[in-house]
Amino acid sequence: MSVPRSLFASARASRTATTAQCFTKTSFRTSLLFASQQSNQATRKLHQQTPRKAQHAAAAQDVESSNPALSFPCLDAHESRSASLSRKRASSGPEPSYTSGHTLNFHSTQPILLDWGGILPEFNIAYETWGQLNSSKSNAILLHTGLSASSHAHSTETNTKPGWWEKFIGSGKPLDTDKYFVICTNVIGGCYGSTGPSSIDPANGERYATRFPILTMEDMVRAQFRLLDNLGIQKLYASVGSSMGGMQSLAAGTLFPERVGRLVSISGCARSHPYSIAMRHTQRQGQSK
Repeated sequence: MSVPRSLFASARASRTATTAQCFTKTSFRTSLLFASQQSNQATRKLHQQTPRKAQHAAAAQDVESSNPALSFPCLDAHESRSASLSRKRASSGPEPSYTSGHTLNFHSTQPILLDWGGILPEFNIAYETWGQLNSSKSNAILLHTGLSASSHAHSTETNTKPGWWEKFIGSGKPLDTDKYFVICTNVIGGCYGSTGPSSIDPANGERYATRFPILTMEDMVRAQFRLLDNLGIQKLYASVGSSMGGMQSLAAGTLFPERVGRLVSISGCARSHPYSIAMRHTQRQGQSK
């Protein structure tokens, strides 16, 4: 049985037309995909730039782009505010400047065992004092610092820079140096003269660094009372502190109730949860407005 040549020609023409249509559709999809990728890349470049640069770039591409660049005024305002806060912190900050300088130093050669199982074979405590200790040594006030503060709560003859509680310590002030002998220490684990991660481990002659043991409020207070023992102070007139210092003040009253005459805890607590630390950060942001 023979097939007419005209039928073969008709089939061949139909297959060619179908192939051309498939090629056209494939080319169209490829073009769309390529155009979409280029558009996405351009958009990402715009949003990765600073707001000012992004606006200039968007203006330059208005002719070429099918859609204008999106704007995010809330994010731009947040970035602007963060930059403003950074500039303020660089100069003064929402909290006082914690200066370092000359301090007194107490060195304990006796080891201290820590609550979480660590040990400090020996340790230093940097401290400063204001006022005069009376003959009975009954007028001492131990001032505890916050988390990041140095012992420089008030200016001294050897360090005349204003301290972080400059307005509250002195003659006729709340911590009256005409009446009381005020002591402030940099806690162990701190970075203003007391033994901390940057100190040398006497066991191997290297810095503690990440091998520095975990500390508790009670550990810090026990170390402070070693200093009081060295000064011959058997009982404090008062234990005073705010924030983390308020927590230390509570710990002092708990650990040594017979050695603490009065207790002042300002904005302190017995335990601090992560959410409360986050809330404190939010409060500091609001204070800088």
